[in-house]
Amino acid sequence: KVIEIKNLSKNFKEIKAVNNLNLNVYRGDVFGFLGPNGAGKSTTIRMLLTLISPSQGEIKIFGKSLQSSRIEILRRVGAIVEKPDFYGFLSAYKNLEILAKLSGLSSPKKRIMEVLELVGLSARAKSKVKTYSHGMKQRLGIAQALIHDPELIILDEPTTGLDPQGMKEIRDLIIHLSKDQKKTIFLSSHILYEVELVANRMVIINKGSTQVEGYVDELLNK
Repeated sequence: KVIEIKNLSKNFKEIKAVNNLNLNVYRGDVFGFLGPNGAGKSTTIRMLLTLISPSQGEIKIFGKSLQSSRIEILRRVGAIVEKPDFYGFLSAYKNLEILAKLSGLSSPKKRIMEVLELVGLSARAKSKVKTYSHGMKQRLGIAQALIHDPELIILDEPTTGLDPQGMKEIRDLIIHLSKDQKKTIFLSSHILYEVELVANRMVIINKGSTQVEGYVDELLNK
């Protein structure tokens, strides 16, 4: 198992944002994390990335406790939480160079061009990010999540606000990362259709609790 969540809860005063959540993500999955807005998806993702701590429950990633092996685990994870943010006055290349150095990559030039190529932005590598469309910024966000070649990629609603063409580009990229690059992908969305097109397994949550988990085709046949 790449992610194992057991009885996870998060309370904000009286509000139970996540309530006794359980799910399992296996190596090689494109795992759809599906639920309406306000179901607790972003809160769960923030706990997976240790941006907030759980009220109770257990998270294991790569078979290790997130609490005790945080740094070691996060080195192997790439993520976009909500909309990615960059320095608008710098080029895409420069933004990635800063992030690559923070990730500890010693000679990042080749890797930066590889990920820009992968997300279809190599022709605009030297353009300032403020000249980018929303869809291009989303793809740059995925490039940033990939820079250190993580095994697990966590994407929080990566197609929000995109036009149909932009959505298709992100979907194609997710399929490519899964099939050709053998990445495990955890994808949150509130649109069933979107998850259906790319995911092999999924969980549906509501009010912070697991409603159903399983293989996408089996759940849709029901």
